Amino acid sequence: MKRLAALAMALILISCAHDQETIREGMLTLNLRQSAFLDEWGKPDRTYVTSGQEIMQAGWNQQGGGFFKGRETFEVWVYTARKTELLFNRKKRLAGWKTDATVQELSSPKRN
Repeated sequence: MKRLAALAMALILISCAHDQETIREGMLTLNLRQSAFLDEWGKPDRTYVTSGQEIMQAGWNQQGGGFFKGRETFEVWVYTARKTELLFNRKKRLAGWKTDATVQELSSPKRN
């Protein structure tokens, strides 16, 4: 059991490091972790919540099936200096973005 927990922790750390490296390079891709943006870009200048279009979805989990109909909510983070708005889903993963910045403008300075 300890080995499994150690392996899971290692995979999480590798995933987080990958997300941070992607952000550091200025590349925005879906499903990046919200925490990786905090680690790489710091706290946003402004946040707010918005809702998306009406959706219907069904799914299964360990407790059984489920059905959702309504509007999904998203958390929006605004980084003024980077000219970027990030949209996160309820799983705290990047679901979309709006920016006028180039990849070079979004990239972070190289660390020593």
